Formats: sequence, C-alpha cells, structure tokens
Amino acid sequence: MNTDPDELNYLRVMLAKKRKRNSYWVWPDRLVEERGIASEILGQAGVNVADMLSRVRGEDPPDCEATLDGRLSGVEVTELIDRSALEKSLRQPESPVYFDWDKPTFLAALQDRIGAKDRAWKGGPYERRVLVIHTDEFVLDRDTVSRFLEGAWFRATFITDVFLGLSYHPSADPEGGCHPVFSLPINRT
Repeated sequence: MNTDPDELNYLRVMLAKKRKRNSYWVWPDRLVEERGIASEILGQAGVNVADMLSRVRGEDPPDCEATLDGRLSGVEVTELIDRSALEKSLRQPESPVYFDWDKPTFLAALQDRIGAKDRAWKGGPYERRVLVIHTDEFVLDRDTVSRFLEGAWFRATFITDVFLGLSYHPSADPEGGCHPVFSLPINRT
C-alpha cells in the first residue's frame, strides 16, 4: 500500500491535537496554524496567495505577511468561538455543549473580533491589512451564517479586508467539499 507522506503527516498532526472540541483549525504549532488557516481561507475566497510567511513572535501583529493578489499584505488570524461552551464541553466530554448562536450575538461577536484587531500593526508598509477569522462552531453552518450576514456591515478603521472561514463542509458536487468563506463588508471609519 502506497501512502502519501503528506497525508500521513496530516493525520499525525490531527491525532496530536490537544483540544478535542471545536478543533478543526487547531494545530500543535501556532506559526504553522496561522499560515495554514490564512492560506486556506484566503484561497477559498479566491484570493491569489503567494509567499505566506510567519512574522517573528513579538513582531506581531500581524501574524503573517503575504502577497495577496499581487499586493504586499499583513494578515492577522483570530478565532470566533464561544469559550464558555467550549470549556463546558472539555470538562464533560461525554455530553458536549454547543452554543446556540443567534444573529445579534453572532454579529456582535464578529464586531468584537474585528475591534480587537483593528489597531496599528508592525512591519509593512502594507497595501492591505487583512483579518482572517476562523470558526468551528457547530451551529454556524453555511446557510445559517449566510442568513445572519444578510444586510450586515462591520466597522473598522485600520483593517481593509475581513474574511470569515468555516470548517469543512461536504458537498454532493463532484469537485468535493470546501471551507465556506464569507467576505465581510467593512464600513471604514
């Protein structure tokens, strides 16, 4: 049996993950995690990603630098998660707890993540300052997020682009599944 070494490495990493809930985007090495999340989500969004590099700890934000659609860009990565539900699930693995997101709570949480990252960054100068938000929240599927985002706008002063990426969704399409990605509309203030 011929086994692809990259596939074996991927499986080893997945098995080594410590967080057993909401762990789709979690990797043991934070720098690899940030680059991988950013590259995957931006690629799914149709962004041409080249030369994604991690920035040195202490020289962030941003977490990474890359050429996005031919433009030098800073890329910051953050997670959208309900910490309380995650902590309860980790304490009682036999009965997982899922947060039941509603539209106002979801939109407020996204704005909170944007607000927390909307400040001056080191490095550059960057033509784009991109925030990549990832989530593996159980109830935040493609259709629910689409409904919640209808008519929504988010405030940012410094950040130029925000992308929200969900964990893997299977598809009946012969091309296979994907990571649904949403480009969030920004009202620059």
